[in-house]
Amino acid sequence: MELKLGDVQETALIPLAIKADESKRSDHRIYDAKAVEIIDGLGIDTKKYDKYMSHEGVVARTILFDNEVKKLLEKYPDAVCVNIGCGFDDRFSRVDNGRVRWYNIDLPDSIELRKKVFSEREREFMKAGDLTGTEWTEGIPNEGVTIIIAEGLLMYFSEEQVSSLFEHICSYFGNGYILAEIMHPFAVKNSSHHDTVKNTKASFGWGIESGREAESLCSGLSFVKEINFFEEIKKYSLIGKIGSKLFNKVMDRLAVYRFER
Repeated sequence: MELKLGDVQETALIPLAIKADESKRSDHRIYDAKAVEIIDGLGIDTKKYDKYMSHEGVVARTILFDNEVKKLLEKYPDAVCVNIGCGFDDRFSRVDNGRVRWYNIDLPDSIELRKKVFSEREREFMKAGDLTGTEWTEGIPNEGVTIIIAEGLLMYFSEEQVSSLFEHICSYFGNGYILAEIMHPFAVKNSSHHDTVKNTKASFGWGIESGREAESLCSGLSFVKEINFFEEIKKYSLIGKIGSKLFNKVMDRLAVYRFER
């Protein structure tokens, strides 16, 4: 593998390390062969990037996002899925229905790295672009239903950037859904205490108390529902159950939005 440790942004290593470690467990809840391949190839100690709450959060959000994408693909089997800020995510391998067209979007340097470990497959494509602009959508089909996946992304944006992104998505695609990970303002303000992000140079920028608040950022956006990550986390441990009682309000959520012209 050509990828080297110094090439990879630390925020991208967090979900990679967690997915790899989880996949190696005999009782794994998710399995990501590509994450295992990348982490083993880099030969790193994952302890720095794999702490308990981050581990459970990444596993939970992976399951929740996978489930929501599968539900939408059952309803719209020929949809176009656009995974923005994709990093090294390999969701396509887990949810492919044999018909979906899938676009993985990230910054040019991130896509360059991704191409070192991923090859484009039938109906799956990689595209470089700046999500704070509008050129990233050029060439992506916009007829029919589009499913936008924004996992582990928007908390690093400003409110203005989130608003501009949503406005462009609704304007260009016209008909579809946004699945977005939403962070609470309390967590945003305390990024320096996050169990894994504190070990990187990254910081959070945007959060809302309720997913419904994002409707005000884009005129064409309608809130459908949100699912707290603790709904999944509490299934697996006593700590998760206790955490769901104490910290439920400030945990990240998967918010689903509908948009149409």
